[in-house]
Amino acid sequence: MRGALLACVFAATPSGAAPFEASGSLKTLYSFSRSPLNGRQQWLDLSRARLALKGERTGAGDAPAWALRASAEYDHEVRAGSQLRSPESRLFGLSEPAGILTMEQTISSGTDAGWRHRLYRGWVEAAAGGWSARFGRQRVAWGTGKIWSPVDVLNPYRPTDLEREERFGVDALVVRRGLGTVGGAEAVYGLGESWVETDLLARARTNAAGADLALMGGKVAGSTGAWMAGGETAWDLFEGNLHGEWTYTALETRTPFWRAMAGYEYSFSSDPPWRCLKDLWLNAEFFHNGRGRRDARRYDRGLLRGGREVALAKSYLGLSLKKEFHPLLNAELSLLQNLDDASRFIVPSVSWNPWGELHLSAGWQAFAGARQSEYGPLSNTAFAQAQWFF
Repeated sequence: MRGALLACVFAATPSGAAPFEASGSLKTLYSFSRSPLNGRQQWLDLSRARLALKGERTGAGDAPAWALRASAEYDHEVRAGSQLRSPESRLFGLSEPAGILTMEQTISSGTDAGWRHRLYRGWVEAAAGGWSARFGRQRVAWGTGKIWSPVDVLNPYRPTDLEREERFGVDALVVRRGLGTVGGAEAVYGLGESWVETDLLARARTNAAGADLALMGGKVAGSTGAWMAGGETAWDLFEGNLHGEWTYTALETRTPFWRAMAGYEYSFSSDPPWRCLKDLWLNAEFFHNGRGRRDARRYDRGLLRGGREVALAKSYLGLSLKKEFHPLLNAELSLLQNLDDASRFIVPSVSWNPWGELHLSAGWQAFAGARQSEYGPLSNTAFAQAQWFF
């Protein structure tokens, strides 16, 4: 699969042009914590080299009738540290959702180190007559939520993940069609080992009276007849952005449930009423998870390891703040509050761009709550990261 995608990148190049666009990054992420199972101190160093290749071939003329595109993001990744010897690592591994397409391989593994290579993203696309079809591992970005997104069922992320910018893609065929100047429709066939594990969803979006609107629905993984329907909206209000999502899901294996998110995002200008608010961005969201439990003793923690669920309780509040002290220096604060078991998750962090494309960041993940709560059993984690883009 890797070779076929790279071949498509070269084949999609117009005659006489550069063979492809290349970019990438080098990253190292160090974390220090305690095992939530035995309480022992542990550390982990993640080093990743990523090369991104993109190619395109189009028809003749200023408005070509067709286009062929391909993209591949290829990683070499080394993990080393005592965390690999922890009980949770031996039990659950990397806790990453498994893909259907074979796009990764372990090169070497040991007691406290491992080396693998993979295609983080890899797809080919054909476009003509306002239609496009893309196949491979890709990010299908649905939803308006910044912390929680009920409609993003194909590749959601957990707000407690250390690498929040890394979004696992979905192995799928996606067909898109533009509708008017701002509207569009798309259908997604998410590959599964069987029909039970397959997703088949559609989404249509438009803009009305200044508000972005979208409706989605279809078959979801879970059972032969599992389905969901939902919608999303985003509306500029009082110089900020009011956004929301809602879904209704019937899995056949349990009682149907609702999910909903409502949030507001605002960016203060460089000349606010109070100086402390200068260049401050904030986002607040409420999330209702109908599949969750109000009693922490009834949590099904195994749901989180499947990669499709991101919460265990029913009601949450989330707050994100970002303050720009200098164009190259930012501080962030994220807070998640479980309203059912009173546990919370707080992440203060700072990021600095000291030179060119070199970016440095450091922070602290702090968890608080009772032993049986959602966030209480998790271990506080200190982290530091360096990443260079090229």
